[in-house]
Amino acid sequence: MTMNFRYRKFPVDQNNCPFPDKKSSLRPVIQIDFDSPNGGLSYLVLIDSGADYCLFHATIGEQLGLEIKKGTPLTFYGTSGEPQKAYFHNITFKIGGHEHVANVGFSYEMEKLAYGILGQDGFFDQWVVKFEYHKENVELKKI
Repeated sequence: MTMNFRYRKFPVDQNNCPFPDKKSSLRPVIQIDFDSPNGGLSYLVLIDSGADYCLFHATIGEQLGLEIKKGTPLTFYGTSGEPQKAYFHNITFKIGGHEHVANVGFSYEMEKLAYGILGQDGFFDQWVVKFEYHKENVELKKI
């Protein structure tokens, strides 16, 4: 099974950008979907080859009916260098309509980030990922 997703364009803050002509940034952000007790739920996630784990906002886990802090705890360090806490749960979600099962960390400290993260453990270990920036395309192929 092979799926293709378009890179998403995000606006650039012209006052805080070293590239004066740049209007937007492309990122490999895709939509995933959950079946939740309250109905369907969509969520944007960044496909991040530099991330060790899949990490989602704790509020998403709460909407899925999880008791976040009953998950397996992990202290991790992001780009801030400060310790952060995530609680891991095995969950199921859909990528392009296809079921995917992963052990995902939910963190209350991610709330300021715009989207979740699909990382090495839980995503890259189950998919071949081909980034085609020049074509604004990400190809996913199930292993």
